[in-house]
Amino acid sequence: MEIEDVLVTGGAGFVGSRFVKELSETGMNVVAVDNCFAGDPTLLGDDIRFEQVDIQTKAFRDLVSTVNPDAIIHLAAIHYVPYCNENPEEAFDVNVMGTRSLLSAARTLPNLEAMIFASSAAVYPPREGPNNEASETGPTDIYGRTKLIGEDLMELFAEQTNTSTVSTRLFNIYGPNETNEHLVPAVLKQVRSGKREIELGNLTPKRDFIHISDVTSALMTLLKEAEDGYNTYNVGTGTEYSVREVVEQTSDALGEEIEIRQDEERVRESDRPHLQADISKMRADFDWEPTVEFVDGLRDLLRQDDEVLVT
Repeated sequence: MEIEDVLVTGGAGFVGSRFVKELSETGMNVVAVDNCFAGDPTLLGDDIRFEQVDIQTKAFRDLVSTVNPDAIIHLAAIHYVPYCNENPEEAFDVNVMGTRSLLSAARTLPNLEAMIFASSAAVYPPREGPNNEASETGPTDIYGRTKLIGEDLMELFAEQTNTSTVSTRLFNIYGPNETNEHLVPAVLKQVRSGKREIELGNLTPKRDFIHISDVTSALMTLLKEAEDGYNTYNVGTGTEYSVREVVEQTSDALGEEIEIRQDEERVRESDRPHLQADISKMRADFDWEPTVEFVDGLRDLLRQDDEVLVT
């Protein structure tokens, strides 16, 4: 598959801004689109074409037609689960109706060869052990529901257009330039402030944390190598860490002891006990593996401060 022109929605976000730059470095012509609800176009630099536009507008549909991309990477969404739970209508409107708007515009493109949709591990129900792509789905929150509907829309799009289409079920991503205050940024923010006794909510839930560089590596692999038709792939590491273990890994990365004080105001009733990826399908189909060990990723994040915390 020869890909030259790529449009990335959510292109100024956490994952999008990094992936857009990596696409550009390969020589592809990239257009990053973002309404800047959470995205930050300063993360892109001056060499990337950026368009601040909402994907549900006529201006966006006109832009898609003008760019006429060979591939679309659809990352735009409201991601932060607490915000989605507090604003379910907005989450549905952006994540579902926005995806419908994108696909409506994409159906008219004569050159479109590939579509990649950022879904989520939130489509899985609570269960012990790893989730594979054939596992039963059962989202427990509005965010997961919107992503599962998005997958259905993508599968229908693939059937009707013969476009190579992939839904990537992304697990818990961490790394530089995070735009939502998930667990890892919350822990590091307190550590960076000098605290060695940090306040957290739930301590036992386990998650599969994957570094953003491994996520963009997976996206690049899927863009270049995915087969025709519709496919779904988990993108994670296959290893779970509890909140306590995240703090222990941060302590190892820092080289100092970190204590935890549980803050009842931070406890979320919706937290599931486990969320772990089975990535055997990515391994088998593409020989893809994550490469960043969790403690190394945390150490690199701590080293990025003006005051070097890790030596």
